[in-house]
Amino acid sequence: MKQKEAMRRDKIEPVTDLNGNVIVPRYDCVTSHTARRTGITNMYLSHKYTILQMMHISGHKTQKTFMDYIKLSSDDF
Repeated sequence: MKQKEAMRRDKIEPVTDLNGNVIVPRYDCVTSHTARRTGITNMYLSHKYTILQMMHISGHKTQKTFMDYIKLSSDDF
């Protein structure tokens, strides 16, 4: 809804699917936080760094919050 309003305010007609959802390219959905989280997750999966090193980089104080932060699928465990 917000995307449609913003586009109309800028005089751009939004492209929508059959359900009325705005179609947005994936690169417009990526934020700096998405990139940060993906980077930390990839560091974890590379096994090149200890969890403490990655926690220092990410700023997490406990291992529990760090493990909750990274995105792992059930295949990654």
